Amino acid sequence: MSYLTDLQEGCKRHASAAFQLNYTIANDPELSGEEVHACAHYVDLCRKLGMAVEENFTGQATAFRAVARRVEKPVLKMAILAEYDALPGIGHGCGHSANGAMSFLAAAALKEMKDLPVDVDLIGTPDEELRGGKVIMCDQGIFKDYDFAVMVHVSPTETNANCHFLALDDYRIAFHGQTAHAASGPWEGRNALNGVMLALHAIDMLRQHVRPETRIGSYIVNGGEASNVIPDYAEVECCIRHSEREYLDKVVAKVMNCFKGAAIATETTYDVTQMGCKYDDFRWNETATQAAEKVLTEMGIPFTPPSDCGSSDIGNVSYQCPAVHVHLALGDTPMPGHSVGIANAVKAKSIEPIIVQGAEIMGRLAILLGTDEHTRTAMKAEFEGK
Repeated sequence: MSYLTDLQEGCKRHASAAFQLNYTIANDPELSGEEVHACAHYVDLCRKLGMAVEENFTGQATAFRAVARRVEKPVLKMAILAEYDALPGIGHGCGHSANGAMSFLAAAALKEMKDLPVDVDLIGTPDEELRGGKVIMCDQGIFKDYDFAVMVHVSPTETNANCHFLALDDYRIAFHGQTAHAASGPWEGRNALNGVMLALHAIDMLRQHVRPETRIGSYIVNGGEASNVIPDYAEVECCIRHSEREYLDKVVAKVMNCFKGAAIATETTYDVTQMGCKYDDFRWNETATQAAEKVLTEMGIPFTPPSDCGSSDIGNVSYQCPAVHVHLALGDTPMPGHSVGIANAVKAKSIEPIIVQGAEIMGRLAILLGTDEHTRTAMKAEFEGK
């Protein structure tokens, strides 16, 4: 049999286990860093297939690495990434239950293939939505040991061969003032909420003077308790993104000056807490992207050119090895990302062929890169800047 036939037969054999994995996780959504049950399901399934599994991978309680495939003379070492955290109040509105099930299915099918000169690991990467589990892995240099990393992520209506992710920093800024009665002695107070509001106005003015790829989002976490009390505490969260990490760092410095100036003007103090890890932008590899496009074309899956989208900790991975993050359309029904619509879609039976499609995309990429020396060498040379 051919490599492709082997892959497709493997996907058929393990499809029911992948479907059940998706449904189980979709109906038991666990928040970022708390994916205890989801991680345990993956570990159990991998061990049943004879994979050696490392739990508490990189010191993260809900991360794992499973050795799916080892060959005598590999020409490529590939990491298949699985995400499985959910969103507060929504569940799997980003589709991670299905995304991870695709990755498991791809790893299970590749494990049983004969002669393909590719080593494959399935890496469970928790906490993508909040703190960034992949960043912690990158801080330990994990992906420097791989030649290629891949995952497939569901999308409402459009398929893209790869994604332009924005670098991201997220902060909580707490202002501290002096409480006072708002009617009888407001002059005795220092209004922490005024500090927050003035900073937000300054940031709005800053938008005119930053590059158009910049995104700044914020909301007031705590603005006081009563209208007749000068608040001595107020808190705001501010998320800042840009398509390049170097420029983002400059924008962050400008935003921090807005908070500093507002504190001076309102005679308050403030402190800053970084929320989660710093997400890098996605380092583009055109060779790897074209390989993904070739696979989608061969499978008859229509796709559109990628545009700037949100942020993901796979951006950090892309600076340690070539990476591809495919967006795969659920269908033709428009719905927002991070929505109840997607959370419901991954629970429906119609998700099953999408899971198989996603697994086959990753498996075909393993075959292509494992058998096409020119593409494999070009991808590596592009990554190394040669």
